[in-house]
Amino acid sequence: MAATISDRLREERDRFVGFAFANADLLLELDRGSHVLWVGGAVKSILDVEADALVGKPFTKILADQDSVLLTASLRGLGPGQRRRGLKLALHQSAAEPDLQRTVEACIYRAFDKSDERFFLSIVRAQITAAEPGAVRQRDRVTGLLEAVEFTQAATDAVKLARKSGKAACLTLIEICGEAELKKMLGAERSEALLGEIGAQLKLHAIDHESAGRVGDGKFSVTHLESESPAAIADAIAKAGQSYNLDEKALNLQETTVRFHGNSLSEEDVDGILTYIVGKFTTEGTAGMESGSADEYLRKKTAEILTRVVSMRDLIHEQKITLHYQPIVSLVDRYQHHYEVLLRLPNGRSPFEDVKFAEEINIVHELDLAVTNGAIRRIMEANGKKHHLCLAVNMSAKSLLNDSFMAMFERVTERLGEDRKKLMVEVTESAKLEDLGRAAKSVDRLRARGHAVCLDDFGAGASSLPYLQQLHVDLVKIDGVYIRNIHDSLRERAIVEGVLTTCKCLGIRTVAEMVEKEDQHRILLDLGVDLGQGWLYGRPAAEIPPPAPARFGKRMGAKEMWG
Repeated sequence: MAATISDRLREERDRFVGFAFANADLLLELDRGSHVLWVGGAVKSILDVEADALVGKPFTKILADQDSVLLTASLRGLGPGQRRRGLKLALHQSAAEPDLQRTVEACIYRAFDKSDERFFLSIVRAQITAAEPGAVRQRDRVTGLLEAVEFTQAATDAVKLARKSGKAACLTLIEICGEAELKKMLGAERSEALLGEIGAQLKLHAIDHESAGRVGDGKFSVTHLESESPAAIADAIAKAGQSYNLDEKALNLQETTVRFHGNSLSEEDVDGILTYIVGKFTTEGTAGMESGSADEYLRKKTAEILTRVVSMRDLIHEQKITLHYQPIVSLVDRYQHHYEVLLRLPNGRSPFEDVKFAEEINIVHELDLAVTNGAIRRIMEANGKKHHLCLAVNMSAKSLLNDSFMAMFERVTERLGEDRKKLMVEVTESAKLEDLGRAAKSVDRLRARGHAVCLDDFGAGASSLPYLQQLHVDLVKIDGVYIRNIHDSLRERAIVEGVLTTCKCLGIRTVAEMVEKEDQHRILLDLGVDLGQGWLYGRPAAEIPPPAPARFGKRMGAKEMWG
């Protein structure tokens, strides 16, 4: 008997349903408002909710807040017959398992008929990961976009991946008015809602819906394939503003795009260019940027770096840097134990960015050597006046790992003779110690010549227990972030106590930095911290007052000075 039309339709339906489930674990039918019209598949195991509890409810209710905005924007942006693949959506964390983050990957298809506003969502992959600190990229709370450092890394990975697959990638920079101006126009709640919508639109255009970032106030970056028009991205942001009755003029919308095409750039070039562009955009906005190719930016970056190198070397070798000295005292009697030598640049400019730049271009050893020479001169001047003076100079991790620098350091400190023990070295971690074994040899080399070695900023970044495990140091300087609130934070106090216990077991003395209040001093003294540094005891100054002579009645050895 011939199959009826109804039988054939049922057969076609079953075939399409079977095809869909062969490619997905879960199927949902949604309306434009994301309400679930129908659901089938492994609902409980993937979404951790019963199917009956989903039908008739907005699917966005089970998503993390920022991803509910992302799904809503995605549905709104699809035309009849269009689909969007690879959309990663995070579910709300379960109260029963708060340490687990559940993420699904979805494909969305809109019905072909223009009058049909149904959307078909297939969950093609589910993932459960431990929600540990550092395990997930840091995101901006309001937009859900990656923060500047995280974005730069994600953008680098995305551009490299696109180039490997033979596709051209672009970096588009979007600038709008600042958050304060938005709040003035819309109020706090609506301005945050608009920023969330902007974040969703940028993620929808990003490669893998991931490499989009909020890199400053009113500054956004997104890496996308060349097939995604920068004008379309800017238009999506403009339309988001219009939905809040803000036109492009009110938003002050600006857009700049840099294209990575061809194979003339190395992977190192891509990494450097992206870091340079994002950094420049963060500080200068689109006013300091121009649309163009990555090759053009490489030439511009190279020219700027050469200019900065010349300027930096001019500062160092023409002795345009100055040194200031901040006292470090014994907590028991507040006597000035030694001074840290601090770098100061012309016009009072903070040296932080210059030191970072010197590390990036591998001339930080020249800066460290200039400071060391200045400290040596000051110690010798004090010796001439019969004053006992001990100084601590900062040494970059990169300098510590530089054999040529270590040899030069030994040569210049020969002038001190036995008084080398009056010069301590603080190993700073503005650049990470990549090779701890090699660093340990350099530390031992310094200590063998009489220099005490201090590990600076302990507890910040990667400076932690692995350093103490391999580096035999004399002192540890506890990072000020743990000192600032020690009087009213049990957490900070517990961390400091843990550091103290470890250091005492290893015979290492401790220094607390950023001590500014009397109650901090009392707590640190009670806990057993040896030395303190901060405005409570004295601010950095160009001059050093002579010490009380009774303190040093006899010639002190290195152990008496530092240990």
